[in-house]
Amino acid sequence: MNTQGNAAEKRRRARPWTRFFRSFTPVIAALAAAMMMGGGLAHADGASGGSNYYDGKDPAATGCNVNASHIANRPIYDRYTGENVATIQIFYSWSCQANWFRVTGNRYGGNTTKNIFSDLGGWNSEWDPGYGSSYTMMVYAPGNTHINGEVYLFEPGINEYNWKASGSFTL
Repeated sequence: MNTQGNAAEKRRRARPWTRFFRSFTPVIAALAAAMMMGGGLAHADGASGGSNYYDGKDPAATGCNVNASHIANRPIYDRYTGENVATIQIFYSWSCQANWFRVTGNRYGGNTTKNIFSDLGGWNSEWDPGYGSSYTMMVYAPGNTHINGEVYLFEPGINEYNWKASGSFTL
């Protein structure tokens, strides 16, 4: 065979592989776009730290909420009127020995900033938008370990940099 025949034969053999890899181009492009856009999943933004497994974990996903006790409530007050506008509900899981809290009754609709700290060094800081309720991730706090928490509620819009209501607790 001549050299032109060998080159044509090589191109013919390479085509199935080329077609195979080209068929994945749209899939790869879609995956790359989804990763760049965050996959379209809604979630609370935040950060957590600590040295225990439960620090920063979701109480529902770990099953810690199954035998949890609602141990206290604290008010959230409007900073201008002093009116009680929402509630902090504090929880403790006996099996996981961890705390978290939920904010209920947020009527402002802007961001809710939530911080919880344990004397053992665990901490969680989150912010998420919207009305209604939202909860924090956990901090490990066995027995009589002290925890502290704070909440700031914001109105949506151009004044969102300025908090509207706040509440805190120490247990």
